[in-house]
Amino acid sequence: MLHLSERERISILMMRGWGDMKRSYANVVTLFNATFRRDGSVKDRDRPGRPATSTTEDRSLDVILSFMENPHQSSRSASLELETSDRSVRRILKINKFHPYKVKLVQELNEDDPDRRVEFCEQMMNLLITDPVLLDNIVFSDEATFQLNGNVNRQNCRYWSDTNPHWMREDKTQYPQKLNVWARIVGDRIIGLFFINGNLNAQNYEQMLRNDICPAIRAVKDPNYDRTWFQQDGAAAHYGRNVRNFLDGEFFDRWIGRRGTIEWPARFPDLTPLDFFLWGYLKSQVYKTKPGNLEELRWRITQETEGIPREMIRSAVHSFYNRLGYCQEVNGQHFEHLL
Repeated sequence: MLHLSERERISILMMRGWGDMKRSYANVVTLFNATFRRDGSVKDRDRPGRPATSTTEDRSLDVILSFMENPHQSSRSASLELETSDRSVRRILKINKFHPYKVKLVQELNEDDPDRRVEFCEQMMNLLITDPVLLDNIVFSDEATFQLNGNVNRQNCRYWSDTNPHWMREDKTQYPQKLNVWARIVGDRIIGLFFINGNLNAQNYEQMLRNDICPAIRAVKDPNYDRTWFQQDGAAAHYGRNVRNFLDGEFFDRWIGRRGTIEWPARFPDLTPLDFFLWGYLKSQVYKTKPGNLEELRWRITQETEGIPREMIRSAVHSFYNRLGYCQEVNGQHFEHLL
């Protein structure tokens, strides 16, 4: 238990506004002065009814200070340390508007990544300002891995606070496993899913582009195919000379990627609708119950994709422009906490 003087407790309560974040510092000072003149103390008046045992001001302050000092601890560990029940700890946290926030996993950035991200955002924003309908003519593409055992378990990654700290933890590895899926989004449509057997390489990726992907895009975008832009990230399979030559011939100066007309920065998944929307949405639906085998997993992915409303897809695509601005606002650093 934390032992503080009355003066120390008053200082902490004044800084916090005692659970009311809308009060200004001046308002809190006025409140405490008025209470002291009236009662000769800043403690709450005795309330009628059965007195609380573990949620008195002293006990409440012990709990709050404990979580201010260590916001990553669990309510159970705090209850053991403070010799009170877990239920009382949770009640105190709830009264004081503390919530358990889960960690957000993001990719680690290299030293020069922020500058490249800002440069890309400036280029794209200028293009979108010049051509207001361009956003509906960009084909965003990406691959994702779906595992039978589901998503990363973040149950034990929590942060107790009365405001969302937007806590993020960098995930340094992205190893393909189990079932690899490739998809693309344009406007308000998801144009097909491709389930890839084994690892994607430059040879089979070029064949996908030539025989499946581009014909499907043409079928959707005709007669505006000559205004369509193609986007891909910098994965090794996308960087093959044969792939780049094909894209140069198919889209001329209208493709975004590694060594494309516009360079796609490395480690930039927070900008494509597939990364920040599609894959997360699909996994939240697919893994509601654990798939029994890969065939069931494949069937669920297909069914859930077909059921996504087109307005939801369009909304995700149109948020691309706002994300360009957020990225510039934080000078190319992670910006998910601004959304």
